[in-house]
Amino acid sequence: MKIKIKFILILLKIVFEILILILFLGSYIKLLNSLEPKIFIKLIFSILYIWFSIGINVNFIFPLLKLIDNKINKYNY
Repeated sequence: MKIKIKFILILLKIVFEILILILFLGSYIKLLNSLEPKIFIKLIFSILYIWFSIGINVNFIFPLLKLIDNKINKYNY
């Protein structure tokens, strides 16, 4: 029973990580396609989007994933 519940929690964490990746990539592609076809605008947008996406991941998502991982490791049934 312990292993089954821990496996489910680990699986949920992996699904959460994949969904975050899909969210960032999907929104990037959608926004990039809606821009004007000028390469300079798309390049500046790409640099800014990557910069802020890394900032969001490092400051918000990674600590959340670390917290979830700690809860999974402390889970004792």
